[in-house]
Amino acid sequence: MNAGSAGSGAGPSRTFRVALAISTCCYVLAVACGMYAVSGGLPAFLQVCLWGVHGVVLALLLRRLGPTETALGAALLAVAASAAAGYVAGLAREDLTLRQRGEQVAVAVVAERLDPAEGRKGRHSSYTLERAEDGGTVPGEMETTSDLYDVGRRLIVLVDPEGEIRPRTPGQADPAAELTGAAGLMLVAVAGVGWVAWRGWRRGAAGHPRGGGAGGPAA
Repeated sequence: MNAGSAGSGAGPSRTFRVALAISTCCYVLAVACGMYAVSGGLPAFLQVCLWGVHGVVLALLLRRLGPTETALGAALLAVAASAAAGYVAGLAREDLTLRQRGEQVAVAVVAERLDPAEGRKGRHSSYTLERAEDGGTVPGEMETTSDLYDVGRRLIVLVDPEGEIRPRTPGQADPAAELTGAAGLMLVAVAGVGWVAWRGWRRGAAGHPRGGGAGGPAA
């Protein structure tokens, strides 16, 4: 009778642990997406404060899943990985915007400007473009990390109708690498939560339940 009661009592605890782990993973993903969405309009100091608050909340949630030292380490890892993922995804922000609202235009290179040499730093090339059909001016200069095009070269580029983003070729405006890197970093953050949950489960299975001797047999 007592053994059956103990077995039935272990079920809800395990279910709660799984539900909390899943909820914590969703929380980590939601915070990362939210910080990415608002990071463009927030000062750096405020972003650091928000990440700090997120770390404290996450550590408290993870403390319910596993040992304190593991929870703190995983919280730090998850916050660092999430912040890095937001930074990497931010590098693709302009590419995503240009692909969303940019117009594909046939252009011709009419002028080329090479950046001044600065030590060992690579010299970027900037190109002035005009529309191939009517000779209209394309707003902004297209920039490349090396001398790729000559004057007179015809290209297909994406042009921002609002003129806020430099024109780029479809190959340049490809955010796949940045988004893949951001997804990998978020996988690391979520894996940290799973690691804590697994450590907590192993700790309980080894006979060290959280809460101490409350569950011990009566004399």
